Amino acid sequence: MPITLAKIASNTADLAFVWGEDTIHLTYYPGRVTEKVLADMQAMNHLTEAASEEAIMQSFTDFNTMLANLIKSWDVFVDEEQTVMFPLEAGRMDELPFFFRMQLIQSILADIRPEMIAPQKTS
Repeated sequence: MPITLAKIASNTADLAFVWGEDTIHLTYYPGRVTEKVLADMQAMNHLTEAASEEAIMQSFTDFNTMLANLIKSWDVFVDEEQTVMFPLEAGRMDELPFFFRMQLIQSILADIRPEMIAPQKTS
């Protein structure tokens, strides 16, 4: 049976990862992980001291937009009572620690392709 791009992009998957003593649960869109997403990751990895401030900020903006687009829902809250979910908006992602955001994308990529992080067997 044929399938549309919209249906592929709307498929969801669930995962959990540990952050400190807490476990974060999220639902994400694996069909939205594209070459552009991987290119944004590569751009973040290849920033150098020689990069202009504008290039660095654009790379962070692209990264935050990509994350907000990949995540459907999560259990990250603004308040201690856990009544207000932290909004999945690109413009708000920079309020979260950078290493937390990196753990998010690494967890998503590992969930999609677990063999990428599995220890390699040596002969």
